[in-house]
Amino acid sequence: MTQKLKITLGGETYLADLLWQEAPQTCKAFIAACPFESRVFSARVCDAEVTYPVPGEIADLDLMENPKFEEPAGSIVWYGAWSCICIFFDECEPYGTCNMFARICEADRERFARACRAVWDVPAVPIWNEIVEVEEEGE
Repeated sequence: MTQKLKITLGGETYLADLLWQEAPQTCKAFIAACPFESRVFSARVCDAEVTYPVPGEIADLDLMENPKFEEPAGSIVWYGAWSCICIFFDECEPYGTCNMFARICEADRERFARACRAVWDVPAVPIWNEIVEVEEEGE
């Protein structure tokens, strides 16, 4: 069994791989904050992204383990300057260097991108985050 981030947005669920090798402290802090609901407060700051605050101790996390400036599609990053998560659903250049700690699973990326585009013009859409155990192929 493998831990994954499960995101629910617009009534649909999506899985993301946690990047333990690249950002172990950020993964640990994020897991400690889960489960939680937040509200998307920003979209289109960097173009193809949704952004939302995270409650709990992670909000004070000032850590850069896996710095990225150009984000591949599906990147989930901790943006400490805003105490929030940014998910880049298409390739884009972020506002600043971000701490990438997870990535939407390839099988869910296009569906997730469609869901994100659908919420761009709707303020304060709820987004649910939780950690789930998933059986990987071959286990």
